[in-house]
Parts: sequence; C-alpha cells; structure tokens
Amino acid sequence: MVGNSKLSPKGAWVATLRQVEAWIEQAEADLLAASARAPELRECHRRYWLQQGYEKAIKAYALMRWNGGPENEREFHRTFLLQHAPLKVVSEVSTPLSKAMYLLRREVEIFVRRLDNSEILLKIDATIPRNDPAEISYRYPFLQEGEYTSPARFDGWDAYQGNPQGTQAAVARLLRAVKDELKIWGRGMR
Repeated sequence: MVGNSKLSPKGAWVATLRQVEAWIEQAEADLLAASARAPELRECHRRYWLQQGYEKAIKAYALMRWNGGPENEREFHRTFLLQHAPLKVVSEVSTPLSKAMYLLRREVEIFVRRLDNSEILLKIDATIPRNDPAEISYRYPFLQEGEYTSPARFDGWDAYQGNPQGTQAAVARLLRAVKDELKIWGRGMR
C-alpha cells in the first residue's frame, strides 16, 4: 500500500482521488514549464518538461485504471509507475506480464493511440533519459557524428520527438483526455 491509498474489497491497492489529482497537477505544471520562454531555456529543457508532463499524465490514467490484485501491486509499481518511459518499459519486460499488467498496458496503449498525434506521444514515451553517449538525450551529452554534443546544442529535436508545437499540443491533448477520464472515475471515488 502506498501513501494514503486504500484497499479494494478484494484487498488490492487502489489509488485515491487526491493521488490521481496530484499526478495531474504536476503534469500541468510540467506542461506550463515547457511553454516558458526565456533566453536561458533551451529546447532540451522544454523537451524534458514535455516528457515529464506526458509521463505524469499517463501514470495518472494508469492509476485510475489499475485493478490488479495484491499479488500484482509490486509489478505495477516496478514496471510502470516508477519508470520514465512506462509503455516502453512494460512492453520490453523480459518476464511474462501478469494478466492485470498485460490488460493495463493494452488499455493505456489504446487510450494513447486514439488521440490525435499519438505517434508523437509514443515517441515521447520511448524517450528515456539515458547517459549512454550513443543515444540522444535531453539531459546528458551524447555522440553526434562521432563528436560529443550537449543537449543544449542539439538541433535535431524535431526528428527525435516531433516539432515543438505538435509535441506540446499532443501532451496538452493527452492531459485534457486524462482530466476527462478523471471526471468519470472521480464520481465513483467520492
């Protein structure tokens, strides 16, 4: 059991309304930070905040949809809730997923894919902050054409995650859809 979560009638961990609202609140703050304009802010900073906004919104949705039993709680937290790229990580797990985790992954993927610009959201999800110099990162220097470059100098973000306006719009659209789901889910939590 995590924080002030509660238990379902079958003894499974269930997120509270306030937990989900907190994830959404932080996703909104990250999205707002991504739209900030100042000379000191680089595109790598905006991409980081957009990735964080995406990640928190998708986790809020997953918290509302999670209905695994007590035996699946650790798997949910380890393979989804505590990951930077939850859909990517859960789809690449080397051990078989529990039925509850498999169904959650499927439901979250369907939710994302039905949104406009879902391909951008899936690119964002696949963006894990790595410190491997062979991989592009918005946080750590990496190799580009055989030379180290800082994320602040990198100018290939459009090819990596989509153009800035489309990326921001896709995350904003996801967040609106999650908030719409919260209205429905929240009625049953009061």
